[in-house]
Amino acid sequence: MRSAFDELSALGVGVQLTPGNEVSRGFSEFVTASGAAVRTHHGFSFTSRVAQVWRDDGSCAVGPDSVHPPKTGTAAAAHFETWLEREGDTRVLETMYPGYQLGTGAELERAMALGVRLAVDVSHLFIQRAAGVLSDATLSRVFEYSRVAEVHVSQNDGQHDSHRLLRRNAFGLSWAKERLRDGVPLIHEAYLHRAAPDVRRAQLELLREAVT
Repeated sequence: MRSAFDELSALGVGVQLTPGNEVSRGFSEFVTASGAAVRTHHGFSFTSRVAQVWRDDGSCAVGPDSVHPPKTGTAAAAHFETWLEREGDTRVLETMYPGYQLGTGAELERAMALGVRLAVDVSHLFIQRAAGVLSDATLSRVFEYSRVAEVHVSQNDGQHDSHRLLRRNAFGLSWAKERLRDGVPLIHEAYLHRAAPDVRRAQLELLREAVT
């Protein structure tokens, strides 16, 4: 955890803490002492590689800044509509793609009707578009939605959530930059750890073009 954090925080930007890295002793205190801006995502835990997010009874077991909704077909998914109506405003839920809840335009419409705060991942919306489950009208409503809590950007081919490095023509990137200018946190979710230092800096400059 600490090694990954050191690499990204050295870029002089905030860091999204995500699950998957081996635990570093004292990492929570280290992050706090660093003074870096951080956001926590999905099953991130300071004490394990990944924490359980959704229990079988449909309750959300964690409290990070944003979470993925349950996978379709799971026990938690069977309770998701009830949870959304009762507690949907207690978490920031990420827009997903088929195979997950909030993975279709109809499900996004329902969430917006309930006033759910959304983490809009534009690369996931691109997959929905490619799958034919997100209409122009619903996409426009998502882009105009007032309860967008954060925005995630990366690039993919419309088939897989591959977290590729951004290009200037990436789907939704211009809109994401506009939200950044409005003060909405913008999370670069491409796999920067695989990129050389000069490529990492170029990716960040691509995002900064939004605010010049």
